[in-house]
Amino acid sequence: MVDDLLSGRVTAFRREQGFGVITLDDGRDVKFDASACTMIPEEGAAVRLRIGPARWGGGFKALHVEPRHTSTIIVPVAPPTLDEQIAALQREHLVSALSEHVMAQLAGDGLVGRPDPALIEVLDAYYAADATHARDDGYLRFAHPIAAAGDALATVAAALPGLAVPHPDDVHSLDDLISLVNDALEAAGDTRRLYPLEAGHDWQACFLLATDRAIRLAKVLPFA
Repeated sequence: MVDDLLSGRVTAFRREQGFGVITLDDGRDVKFDASACTMIPEEGAAVRLRIGPARWGGGFKALHVEPRHTSTIIVPVAPPTLDEQIAALQREHLVSALSEHVMAQLAGDGLVGRPDPALIEVLDAYYAADATHARDDGYLRFAHPIAAAGDALATVAAALPGLAVPHPDDVHSLDDLISLVNDALEAAGDTRRLYPLEAGHDWQACFLLATDRAIRLAKVLPFA
């Protein structure tokens, strides 16, 4: 549904910290975090957004931000191949050990279940085969829907030692978990955020990334 989307313009964005301000068409200012955006935020960009109460500091914040398109002309672009996607991730120092030999091993072990796997399936198989790679790259995997909030919070606590994780009673879904953890990261002055991926399975996954890095990876990773 788009009926509840408001219109505005990005009037400030601190790229290094990952947050900014959108001024609505009615003059109100709304805070936003880059993790709520479906595009790379740029000052002056016209956007549509959904807002809700801010957990910190009062007022409102953007829960979802998307570009406000002014053109109906669509230029088709060929999607990148799996090899091109993996190469782009490796340029950002992710999946650094994922070689053709490793891919063959994953396929041989049955971790990649079809001849033309989607990127998310390759990523999950790669990280499942070696938990060290998952930890180093900030890859977190959860049951979906969350069967036990305590298990999900333990996963977050292991990835973010020292962060005040949410109370289990406040976590009813993965969206709750991501929102609460990202709020806690922002309050702690940490530029990293949890970015959920489109998995399409009975599990969900996120990357823990600095905002500027996530912006660069948004054209490759299937962010939800």
